[in-house]
Amino acid sequence: MNPPVDAPTEGPPRSVVRYGLSATVAFCLLVVGSNIPGPLLPAYRDQLHLSTFTVTALFAAYLAGLVATLTVVARTALARYSTRVLPVALVFSLTGDIALLAGNHNVGWLFVGRVLVGISVALGTGSAATLVLATRGERGRAIAATGTLAGSFGGIAVSAVVADLLPGPTTTIYYIHIALLVAAGSALLALQQRVGSEVQRLVGNRGEPAAQLPDEPGSNRYPQRLRLAGFALGTAGWAIGGIVVALLPTVFRDMTGSPSIILTALGPMVLIGAACLAPLVIGSIRPPVTATAIAVGALLCVLGVWADSLPIALLCCLVWGIGQGFAYNNGLKIVTAGLDPVEQGRTASQYASVAYGFTGVLSVTTGVIATSTDIVSGLLFTAAVFVTLCGVTIVLGFGRWPRRL
Repeated sequence: MNPPVDAPTEGPPRSVVRYGLSATVAFCLLVVGSNIPGPLLPAYRDQLHLSTFTVTALFAAYLAGLVATLTVVARTALARYSTRVLPVALVFSLTGDIALLAGNHNVGWLFVGRVLVGISVALGTGSAATLVLATRGERGRAIAATGTLAGSFGGIAVSAVVADLLPGPTTTIYYIHIALLVAAGSALLALQQRVGSEVQRLVGNRGEPAAQLPDEPGSNRYPQRLRLAGFALGTAGWAIGGIVVALLPTVFRDMTGSPSIILTALGPMVLIGAACLAPLVIGSIRPPVTATAIAVGALLCVLGVWADSLPIALLCCLVWGIGQGFAYNNGLKIVTAGLDPVEQGRTASQYASVAYGFTGVLSVTTGVIATSTDIVSGLLFTAAVFVTLCGVTIVLGFGRWPRRL
């Protein structure tokens, strides 16, 4: 079973391709902004005297704005206006940065900023998925997954380094991000003035139908059960990032006793670095193996925290990262196979909505359990959830996984 391919067409002009690249950069910067606070959570906890539950609630506030907006995007024709929506997303991200700056000494503004940033990423996910597929063709099919992983790593790594090496550990990074957003927005609008009408034509052009999939005659999509497996695979892959970003920095700080933000952010950096590099180094992994890696990583996470072992906890992040690198990307390819640009944007939004919504519920529930009992109990609950979800994924896709993704 092979994924569909577009009918041969003449490639778009270079200026249109550059617009697609500019949209990709803009989307990556939106995701960068959503991950900046991750390494700073231990600093916020100590500075503002926050509980474990409040720390996870800060992470979930971002997901609340994200999921609510993604749900709207997935159920409307907003993707048809992606050339206008993406600049608006940049404005929301910039406003969110300003609120996060104000939250340096007021946790209320941190929650406001996180919600605004969530809205920005939600608007950017659907619009970027639409624009890049329209301007880059099948090569842009998984841009929402690739851009999310790359932006996540960039946001976490740069935030940690800037916080450790430059003055203003909880403020300087936001000024840098605001400058980058202004530059990216200016470049996008300049190109839009030149080729906006051509890009809009490509967005609205459904083109020729994609090649039919051999196991579903008369359709260019994978079977429903396989698409459900794709949703489950992507959800499992993305939810591990929520646990690592929301909880492990504070766990690592308590484990090591080090004030270094780079050290406490090692977990997220190893996770997302592995997720970005694994597809390039390994090439491909079958989805059942990916799901198994996620389940094993969950058990390693519990073991590492229970044994107070940083090496085991980092090994968990490495295994989880390899799983995430394939899970979110391949899941998106499965659920969007054969779709035109507008439907690609809507389905990418729906896919992200499910993944992020599940992540929010899981991270907050884990935070509640960890606060009322202890962190090991919270992670035991998380491990049980991951093992169950990965088992469901393997069963749903059994005998149906594509030979090539």
